Amino acid sequence: MNAARQRERELDTVELQALAWVRHMAAGAMTPADGAALRHWCQADPAHRAAFVLARQRWQQLGEAARLAAARNPASLHLAKPARAPDWRRRALLGGAMSLGAAAATAAVIHPPLGLWPSVGEMRADYRTATGERRLLALADDVTVEMNTRTSIAVRTEAGRVQGIDLIAGEAAVDTIDAPRAFAVVAGAGRASALSARFEVKCTAAGVRVTCIDGTVQVAHTAGTVTLAGRQQLSYDQDTLGPLVRLDAIPPSGWRDGYLRFADTPLREVVDEINRYRPGRVVLLNQRIAERHVTGRFQIHSLDKAIVQIQRSLGLEARTLPGGIVLLG
Repeated sequence: MNAARQRERELDTVELQALAWVRHMAAGAMTPADGAALRHWCQADPAHRAAFVLARQRWQQLGEAARLAAARNPASLHLAKPARAPDWRRRALLGGAMSLGAAAATAAVIHPPLGLWPSVGEMRADYRTATGERRLLALADDVTVEMNTRTSIAVRTEAGRVQGIDLIAGEAAVDTIDAPRAFAVVAGAGRASALSARFEVKCTAAGVRVTCIDGTVQVAHTAGTVTLAGRQQLSYDQDTLGPLVRLDAIPPSGWRDGYLRFADTPLREVVDEINRYRPGRVVLLNQRIAERHVTGRFQIHSLDKAIVQIQRSLGLEARTLPGGIVLLG
């Protein structure tokens, strides 16, 4: 029988629930509480997580089809019809219509605005810390992993043994001193592995940073392989490896001591770091102030005070909005 003529199957209960979540996110109606509920739903059952990922993929495919149609015929901006999605009831998926506005809203499913709920990538995490939370894990023999705020990791296993982790987002400190086998942290386009070392890996939208505190760490990247000794740091993105930097030349990481330290750091980077630890969001209103520099040490549990200090020292105006949002300009 021609597959195009086969009767489309009905969605089961879990698929309908996943679809409802995706449509809710794409509509821009999510709140932090909704994000927590979605994360709980995905973690409750592997079938829930799989259904959510599939629903998101289907929505993304339909959004791309709509964009392609509009590119070929701009006049169809409000008339474009979505491509057929195999094994999904089109009417159920679209809720009656699929516009380019909904296609653009697909980005909210993949990259949540203001970080108010976890991204699709974070949904596959085995462990995740909330804003301001830290967590210490003993994942393998003589290996501990400390997760910093807003960190998501997936555990890598082989033949029943933990081989390492995928650092999906955030920051993790790894202690492999006297470990019987190498432990690896995969982040972005690179892989940091060590047999006996203490090191940290930080993964953000800007790229990945690996810091070796003690021992040696090997970083394998599509652009090459580099070995870090104690008190050395290396950064990379999807395409390039940065140079080795001595820790003597940069402020040491202080998050495990409860502090954020900055030395002549652009305000945009300071704000990005504060936003990782503080509920809500600090927003810079123009690029000019984003390039101004900040030096200081701020307590993580008192970041509202830090924002006031930065505002006054740089002579900025601040406006506070509900939900912990602060506008600096």
